[in-house]
Amino acid sequence: MSIAPKQILHYLAQPERCTLISLVQWQQLIWLFREAKLLSSLAAVLERRALLCSLPVYAQRHLQSALVYADRQAQQIRFECDELQTIFLNTDIKVLYLKGAAYTLADTENSRGRICNDIDVLVNKSQLAAAEALLKRNYWKSDKLSSHDERYYREWSHEIPPMVHILRGTVLDLHHNLYLPISGRSADMAKFFELVKTTNSGALVLNQEAMVLHSIIHLFMNEETQSAMRDLWDIHLLTAQYSTADFWNNLHNLALSTGFELEFRYCLTALKYYLGSALDPLTKNQCEQYFEDNWWVRKVLLPALLPDHPLVIGWQQRWAKRFMYFRGHFLKMPLHILLGHLTMKSFFGLRDAIFGKHQFSPKKN
Repeated sequence: MSIAPKQILHYLAQPERCTLISLVQWQQLIWLFREAKLLSSLAAVLERRALLCSLPVYAQRHLQSALVYADRQAQQIRFECDELQTIFLNTDIKVLYLKGAAYTLADTENSRGRICNDIDVLVNKSQLAAAEALLKRNYWKSDKLSSHDERYYREWSHEIPPMVHILRGTVLDLHHNLYLPISGRSADMAKFFELVKTTNSGALVLNQEAMVLHSIIHLFMNEETQSAMRDLWDIHLLTAQYSTADFWNNLHNLALSTGFELEFRYCLTALKYYLGSALDPLTKNQCEQYFEDNWWVRKVLLPALLPDHPLVIGWQQRWAKRFMYFRGHFLKMPLHILLGHLTMKSFFGLRDAIFGKHQFSPKKN
């Protein structure tokens, strides 16, 4: 492997490196970055540095195509959020945009080229039912789920079942918390609803510290690691954009007061490991303070963040990802509920494999 796994993000942080690699290395880099959902982010960085035109034609075509797709998606996000703003305009429901949609609306440093699969919004739990009913009256719907999956979302999760616009096919995740209440580690949403700012378009998003902490929670408490490098790059750019002594103090205090200091430390460890010399001095100082060199971090946490591609993934990294998958589920719910949940999901998966996926699908009314 001619591209070191540990230095994947260095091609984003130090894009001049991209002008020195061979066509074979470009092929590898494109494979890896597409798997990590970072190809359009790389294109945006190279374009910003006026380096895109100096690359081989082969690389330019892939990068320009990825950037066109990302720009089109950002346009769609802005349109959908404007539509949602109109729906909630004459109500007292406070709607906050999260993750990819928030980055796009707030025009953060990581927003250009940032790929996301859906639009995430957050409302107060006391207004959740009203928000869902209002959306359903405006052409949003949820697919019919099994009774087990319905219970998972309604009783245990931090969001209701995904909603889809019946005309445009856009997917909307309606949240009432940043993490599952059943876990015992859900966030104090009263605190987070105070940490908001208004974008130029009038939309509400979390402020800089809360936005970064939510990204940290999503990355280090999730069972899925396919987009881990993308999320780590998000955090790197956001912390670099806002990096001041006050920002770091506020972020650390917020992590402490909401019970997510461990995830905060994991994040600093990953930033130090994967970006190292590319970090700005203030961020690097924070990372040095919390850097952890233990077996769990070295053998499981850090390898699991790599893109799921054979160029960088061997049996050790696959086991790390598998361990993180089960750890993520274990964090989400108590053991007795988790065992029941996994048993039911395994049963449904086996049943569908034998009889067909749609044979037992809930019938639509």
